[in-house]
Amino acid sequence: MSVSESKVRTTPLGGKVWFCLLFFGLIGQIAWIVENMYFAKFMQDEFVDEAWATTLMVALSAIFATAATVVTGAICDKTGKRSVFVSWGFIVWGLTIMVFALFPINYSPDQLRGLVAGIIIMDCVMSWVGSSANDAAFNTWLTDMTDTTNRGKADTILSMMPVFAMVIVFIGLDSLTAKGTEQWWLFFVILGAIPIVSGILGLFVLRDKPNLPKNTNPDFGKELIYGFRPSVIRKNKMIYIALAGSGIAGASMQVYMSYLINFVERTLGMTDYVMPLAVIIVCSAVLAGLLGFLMDKFGRKHFFIPLVLAAVIGTLGIYLLKFVGTTNTVALLGMLIPVGIVTMTAELSVSGLFVSSFRDYIPKGKEGCFQGIRMFLFVLLPMIIGPAIGNAIIDAYGWYSVSEITGEEILNYPYEMFLGAAIVAVFTLIPAVIVRSRDADTRARLLAERDAAANGDETAETDALCDETAQ
Repeated sequence: MSVSESKVRTTPLGGKVWFCLLFFGLIGQIAWIVENMYFAKFMQDEFVDEAWATTLMVALSAIFATAATVVTGAICDKTGKRSVFVSWGFIVWGLTIMVFALFPINYSPDQLRGLVAGIIIMDCVMSWVGSSANDAAFNTWLTDMTDTTNRGKADTILSMMPVFAMVIVFIGLDSLTAKGTEQWWLFFVILGAIPIVSGILGLFVLRDKPNLPKNTNPDFGKELIYGFRPSVIRKNKMIYIALAGSGIAGASMQVYMSYLINFVERTLGMTDYVMPLAVIIVCSAVLAGLLGFLMDKFGRKHFFIPLVLAAVIGTLGIYLLKFVGTTNTVALLGMLIPVGIVTMTAELSVSGLFVSSFRDYIPKGKEGCFQGIRMFLFVLLPMIIGPAIGNAIIDAYGWYSVSEITGEEILNYPYEMFLGAAIVAVFTLIPAVIVRSRDADTRARLLAERDAAANGDETAETDALCDETAQ
């Protein structure tokens, strides 16, 4: 079969793989939403709403998450196992989330410093466990199970899981986090129970790809730093360029993501923010999923530039809401929802584009080692750089007002966060152009390798049948 003919033949993943991809991808993101949004809200609403506390927490947790992924990814390669780390990791992950139910929200001023330190420390512990299970083991498993013909939709659909998780948590549990309800403990208990139950299920349904190779290098220390070696970087430079693209796009999103709920609630004045955000999330997820299928059908090269530009235009559009001069909620929603859909669709799709391209370039037998590099460039740096930019913008342009609900002084997060995000997103064009220029050749090579392997399997089966007949 020629490469041109094989372009439209997608390797089927099978129902069980799709179930595990969707189920554990979603559950992992439901757990991560605590880290990405609700720890920030917990800190801001109940302890310290100044940006430095959120920025410090996000940065430290990203460092621990990256270190965990480097270590566990190398262990996955060393042992040739993934599923056991996913399943048991999810169980322990849920337990660490439940620990946050023990933090009191009624405390004396002299307890504040210790509570803030305790929250940050436990956030780092939770990040270590969660990244070991999800970012190292589960992502290595996903790399094993996919190829270049189905990674576009697999990674794009996986990138949709955070927004589905947001909808589920917003609708089902967000009311427990409202100021004055004192139900944070129940919120953390419920969210902790979800990955625990899922991990137990994983022990029975999640299976590794057969005959995975084991890394036989006796020097485990070298394997930990494998992806950071200059010689490896030179040999596999497209891995790092693809991850740089995802990292820049991620930094753009992180400029505002930790403050998004309070931006909508405080700055835009939408106290009933759940349904508008749910509309944006669901519509964006559907569009991103459709784009993922189109990427696999027609090749990813056609989507890089348009989607990066859409992300820039979308975030810029949210910033421009500052100048509409209306406090009418209906009118504001009529403008926020379209630009929100454009922004989120583009950001989800850009993430899927770069991460699926990254997987295409991973050498066989090193699937786990490079997950640490993915975390470093795709998670750690964006979660340090993005919030730092957001923090500087908030310090310069944020303002305080008195809450109509509680009568307390609250910080309003500025529209300029989205202008900053748009400026950062522009730089995504540089790696997008480079990866796009190599995509067609890489796709053709991987398709040829896939078809050659399939033909080899067919030949082996035929030879075996001939041998049996001869006997």
